[in-house]
Amino acid sequence: MERSDSQSESPRKRNGLLRDQVQLVKRKDTSRYEIVPFPEPLSFEKGFFVMIRAIQLLVQNNEGIIFVGVAGPSGAGKTVFTEKVLNFMPSVAVISMDNYNDASRIVDGNFDDPRLTDYDTLLENIHGLKEGRSVQVPIYDFKMSCRTGYRTVDVPSSRIVIIEGIYALSDKLRPILDLRVSVTGGVHFDLVKRVLRDIQRAGQEPEEIIHQISETVYPMYKAFIEPDLKTAHIRIINKFNPFSGFQNPMYILKSPRSLTPDQIKAALGEDQTESNEETYDIYLLPPGEDPEACQSYLRMRNREGKYNLMFEEWVTDNPFIISPRITFEVSVRLLGGLMALGYTIAAILKRSSRVFSDGKATVKIDWLEQLNRRYIQVQGRDRLYVKFVAEQLGLDGSYIPRTYIEQIQLEKLMNDVMALPDDLRTKLSIDDELVSSPKEAFSRASADRRNELMKRWAISLVFNTRR
Repeated sequence: MERSDSQSESPRKRNGLLRDQVQLVKRKDTSRYEIVPFPEPLSFEKGFFVMIRAIQLLVQNNEGIIFVGVAGPSGAGKTVFTEKVLNFMPSVAVISMDNYNDASRIVDGNFDDPRLTDYDTLLENIHGLKEGRSVQVPIYDFKMSCRTGYRTVDVPSSRIVIIEGIYALSDKLRPILDLRVSVTGGVHFDLVKRVLRDIQRAGQEPEEIIHQISETVYPMYKAFIEPDLKTAHIRIINKFNPFSGFQNPMYILKSPRSLTPDQIKAALGEDQTESNEETYDIYLLPPGEDPEACQSYLRMRNREGKYNLMFEEWVTDNPFIISPRITFEVSVRLLGGLMALGYTIAAILKRSSRVFSDGKATVKIDWLEQLNRRYIQVQGRDRLYVKFVAEQLGLDGSYIPRTYIEQIQLEKLMNDVMALPDDLRTKLSIDDELVSSPKEAFSRASADRRNELMKRWAISLVFNTRR
């Protein structure tokens, strides 16, 4: 015990082994120990290692049950992190705060309101385990939005109980916790993960989920969760990419060479079809990102009056651009909700395309009006066939392994695509304050003014689309 005290009095050895940087200090007004908070956030893997080491030290130095709180915003990876700990230490008991939801307290469909948690039952269970008794933990069904039963949780042989949930570090629980851990990630990926999770768990529609995030989840996070996370001993940044497990991506070859429709038809054969399409891609910059360097824009596409929200992660395997993508059809009013989450408009790109397809590969002649440029795109799910078609078109040696937004960033042309095209300006009747430079307008505007601009923009967009 004396060794632990002496360790806590000395500064943490930053250049030593990570395990040696985990130090204990005696808590005020109690004989129990806690770890000295880490000043900097840790990666997922390092955070996992430090948490395991901290738990081991706490078990050695504290008597009774060791309570660990793991908190963070929805979709940040708390459950995945906790499961990783459970796989490493199977004798740990895990209590999910989600199961303590009280459906009778739900107001306006806000499932992230802290008042929704049945703290009476939760604290009763915690004190029961602390006293060495088995407890009855509720089971909550998210699709039915109600409590469906109970399960028995025995006192774990490891003496370790993890309490996991968005409010696991709240002031009601902090006095009980021996170790406090926060797990957060970027808003962009957290948004994708939350949408995918709730589609599967609660059976909600994507647009409904994103509206819920912008109108309730995010405000609740800023008001109630974020302040609690600052009290964590260990802060973990989870950079897990939700696209990494996606299969069947789109393979794209792009070239600035000029081809005639007849050349393309000859390469695709007699069974090819031809069509024309016009798209407007609104590139949304995630909070805190640099528009000149961002690699994870959120794209909202308008085509034939319909809007799609496109979560995508571009990968380059020269000369291919590979695009794992998740797409949801949404209404334009969703844009206001995304702005409330902190996204800003970085670019609006108009593209007119002449499209040829044989069912396995698609060849597009793209005209980018604002940049006054034409490109050829060959795309499809079969990498070898896409390469074969491109070779038939004589495109070898001319490929540009960059997306349009990356090319715009590279050539520092962001200002050229910030202003809206004239026809879109007329069609949507957009406020002049947004026309010259959407990003600058939103950065200058106050929160109230920004919301008003978004409201007017959304209304005019809906009106003109319907018209």
